[in-house]
This record gives sequence, C-alpha cells and structure tokens, in this order.
Amino acid sequence: MILQSLVEHLNRSVRTAIDASRYQNPRRTDVKATLVAGIATVLATIGIAEMIRDARASTLQRDSDAAAPIARGAVCADDGIFANGFDANLMPHPLYPGLDLSTLPGAGGAASGAYQPPHLPCTVRNVSVSASGTAAGVQLQNACATAGTAVQVPSAAGRIGVINLGHVEDCDITLGSAVVIDFLVIGSLPGPTHAPSHRIRLRGGQIGSVLAYGPSSDIVFDGVAINNGVVPSASRSATGVYLPAGPAPTDVLDRFAVVNSFIRMVAVANGSELDGSAHLSGRARNVFFANNNIVTAGNRNSWGFRISGGENVLIVDNSVRVSFHKLVRMNDDPVDYVYIKGGIWMREATQTSGGALLNDSFAQISGSTTDNVHIEDPTVYLLADAPVSFGASIEPAQSGRRWHARGITWHARNPGVISAARMQQLEDLCVNIGGLCDYDAAGHSYNVDASVQFPPDPWRDLPGFPDDDPDALPIQP
Repeated sequence: MILQSLVEHLNRSVRTAIDASRYQNPRRTDVKATLVAGIATVLATIGIAEMIRDARASTLQRDSDAAAPIARGAVCADDGIFANGFDANLMPHPLYPGLDLSTLPGAGGAASGAYQPPHLPCTVRNVSVSASGTAAGVQLQNACATAGTAVQVPSAAGRIGVINLGHVEDCDITLGSAVVIDFLVIGSLPGPTHAPSHRIRLRGGQIGSVLAYGPSSDIVFDGVAINNGVVPSASRSATGVYLPAGPAPTDVLDRFAVVNSFIRMVAVANGSELDGSAHLSGRARNVFFANNNIVTAGNRNSWGFRISGGENVLIVDNSVRVSFHKLVRMNDDPVDYVYIKGGIWMREATQTSGGALLNDSFAQISGSTTDNVHIEDPTVYLLADAPVSFGASIEPAQSGRRWHARGITWHARNPGVISAARMQQLEDLCVNIGGLCDYDAAGHSYNVDASVQFPPDPWRDLPGFPDDDPDALPIQP
C-alpha cells in the first residue's frame, strides 16, 4: 500500500509541468590532479595500481579505527577507477573509457563549466545483509546510514521492498542478481523529509524505478536492471529514472550516471492512454548515460529521455527503442550542453489514442531555450510514415543558440520522413530566426526502404547479464 501510494504520487508529479523557476549556477572550476592521484596514474601504467589501492585502503581503515571522519572529496580508488583528483580534459570517462572526455565537442560543457563525472564512494568498512524480504531492506538502509560503508546484499535477500537513502554519505551497494528493490528513493526519507545524499553507487540487482532528489550528488548505477515490470502492475511507476528539481535554485541533482544497465518500461494506464518513459530530469546537471539498453512503452508520455532544463547531459552509445514521443526531448527550463553520441535509436510506429501517427527524434519543444546541443554519429530507425521532428524550436528565444549535427545514419520508409532537403529546411528555419544551427544536411546517410524494420539484435553487450535483450526481463502480473 505504501509503495502504491508512493508510485501514484510520483506519476502525478511526472504528469505535472516541471517547476519553471530559472537558475544560475556558480562557475565551477575544473577538477585538478592531486599529487596522490598523479602518482597513482603513473604507477597504474606499469601495473602496480593494486598496490596503491591496498595502501589507500589500509590508510582509510586506520582512520576508521581511530574514529576519524571521512573527508569529503577524499581521493579513493575502487576497481581501478579513481573517484576524483583528475583533470577531466586528460582522461577517458572513469565509468566508460570508450568516451575520451578531451574529445567532447564545443567547450566540453555549459557556460557555467565543463562536464564533471561522478565521484565514487570512499568506503572503510564492509557489511553483508543477512536477512531476507523487507527486513533485508532495513538492514541495507541502516548500513548506509554509517558513512563509508560497502554493502553486499545476496540474492537470498529476494524482494526487499521500498528503499529510502536519505542523509547517506559514501555507500557502495552490490545487489545479487535476484534482489529486487520495488522503488528506490535517493535524497529523501519518509515523511517526506528532504535528506540530500552524496556518493552512492549501486551495482547489480533489479529496481522497479528510481527517484533521486537534488541537491544530492555523485549517484552511479552500474550493471543494474531498472525494470518497472518487476513490480506488480498496480504499483508500477510510469518513469524509470526521475530526477526532479526542487523549488530552490540549488535543489538540483549533480553528477549522476547510469552505465552498462537496462531501463525497461511496461506501459502504465493514464486515463485512456498509456505511459512508460525511461528518463525525466528537471534542471539536473552533469548527467551521463552510456552503454545501456533502453525500451519505453505506451502512446503518450513514453519518450526515451526528457531533459526539462539542465546542463551537461551526455547520452553516449546506447541502444534505445521508443514506443511513442521523442527519442530525446528538451523543454520546460533552459538546457545548456547536450551531447548525443552514437548508439542505435529506434522509433516505433505507435498510434496516439486518436489513431494518429507521429515521428519524433531529437528535438526541442517550444517554451524555453536550448544551447550547445551536439548530435554525432547515431543510427536512427523510423517506422512511421510521418515527417520526423528534429532540432531546435523555431522561436526568437533561440537566436544566438547553437545546434550541431554530424554523421547521422537515417533509416526510413519513404523520403518524406527524412531527407537532405528536409534537414536543410529545418536548418534554414532555425537560421532565419537567428539560431546558430548547423545540421550538415548533405553529410548524413539517408536510407529509404518501404519495408524497413529494426535490426534483429540491436542490443549492446552489458557485462554481467547473461541476456542483453530488455524484452527478456521478467514481468510480474
């Protein structure tokens, strides 16, 4: 009953317009390499990074034994990934080395500063959950209440219910493959009580849906199955990952990542229509999605990604199948710096409740502004016959704002859906109102086939999962 109430509240919130207050972030400074991290980098190249990790772990353990608090921003090592202390312009992404951060287009981030990857948790003690069911969930929450804890939740724990991680600092959670969290809330406690949390990582397991509140920061999901189908139908959320903004300008989530994971949605009733969107964020910054397999469902709020204001959103090398609405939608509040790189993007020919067919791709909806949007090298399949939406909205507020597209491989059923002429028309409309749009109409690949279908196996290899197909994930009645 509690879960159903939480989900109903979440679904109502998603259907309500995101708070329209504007914000300005203080200019962030670039992350500088500390002496210890610099030495560790050199040593890692000659094969003795493990020695450094052991030495640091020993030091942290001595600090713990002496009841010394963990210093915020401490330099840590975990699984060969250093939490911080590096210049982001000199290294691959610490969670996804396939992306070299020095190659980010434009200025590498928004006007307020370059993209920043999350910091991983620093841990000084290990806890294993011994209970099962909701009692295991209580043990998990209690373990994370102590800063610097690594928690193992074995598969025998089973379904552990709703988990609230509020006022949590440095918690590294590993879930067995059979562990199910019905609903995960970060940055809040029941009440609700605003309870920002920092440096949390979750690996493994199954999660019905995720709700993370700002100003929490440094939240990482790695190798997780986010699947609302694992929850009984009456309790499903209509959004897989929801990052709402609070009323204050500083109430935004910072440094959030989902990598090597599933986001799989089953449609949820919304009156006479069906919703099932993968991601919705309100003014979040430094958001990163890479190497994920994502499926949405429904015929209304069923987008892949909705960026309702925010900064430094990187969506890299994902396979995404969207039933309805946009592959990536931007609106509500100002958006500054979005990088969509590679991946396979598939838009189904789902009809609206009125029987209409629409075709959407990467697009802004009017009402606010988007700037520094870069789209490079995705492969896009469009099954509907309607002309596709793409690019910046055509309104005066977009004057002087940049959109850039390169190397898109389009697959469509007729040239009326997408063509070089259509891309040039969209660019011209943007330029005519003063927008700095460069869609490179002649530089894309346009493949027209009246019988075009999605690839038979479009899914990315996800380490740790025996089957990479999101459609193979379990669905509860």
